[in-house]
Amino acid sequence: MLENVMNENLNVVVDPAKDLYRKSLMEFHSLLERPRSLKGNYPGFAFDRLPKELQGPCADMLAEWVEFFEMHVADARISDKQFLWRFMSRFRFKTHPDFFASVDDDTSFEVYNIEGHQTFRSISLMDCCSYSLDELVSIPWFELFRRDQSITDKYLSYQNKLIDGTLEHTNLDGIIETHKVHEIFGFDKLVLTMKPLYLSPMYDMDGNMVGVISAVKILDHHSSLDETHERIRTEMSAVK
Repeated sequence: MLENVMNENLNVVVDPAKDLYRKSLMEFHSLLERPRSLKGNYPGFAFDRLPKELQGPCADMLAEWVEFFEMHVADARISDKQFLWRFMSRFRFKTHPDFFASVDDDTSFEVYNIEGHQTFRSISLMDCCSYSLDELVSIPWFELFRRDQSITDKYLSYQNKLIDGTLEHTNLDGIIETHKVHEIFGFDKLVLTMKPLYLSPMYDMDGNMVGVISAVKILDHHSSLDETHERIRTEMSAVK
């Protein structure tokens, strides 16, 4: 019996990246104040589908994000702009010198790495998101959110140009219009009305391109499920 137990223990595969990722996932969710829409009761299924070579960097990134969030989330006076500035200062990231002068305290921010996975999300955007953190950081943004295809194509084109260095800090006014963004499979199927403001590159301390900052204004958000329920109620009333 003891020999069987020892053999079973020897067959256990230790996965440090997965252990770190799930620990960070649980810690982050415990830090979120209610009623944040961001869901946390998912065990890491999206992470498990990542290629092995991306799992380690993803787990390390999330652990750093959680550590930063824990230090700063208690400050109720901080704006999203200040939150992003502190995040970039903490990890010695830098962006175009005009970026922070271009945005105000009511701006919301997302940061995506070169693969399209989210590495930062401002607090205001956590309030209008019904994906789990696991889904947000392990699935590329273009597989999570649906826009008019022409707008998605513009975002991807500008993102690629920022990554390859042919574009820098870009004012999106007149280039990408205010539009609706639909969660494809979020828990509440939220719909956001978003006004794009800027895209800007993010560099590490050695000047390497590591991501893209998206600055937006969120004008409205609601659940498409509410629309469905209202339509059903209207149809049933008409039948009566």
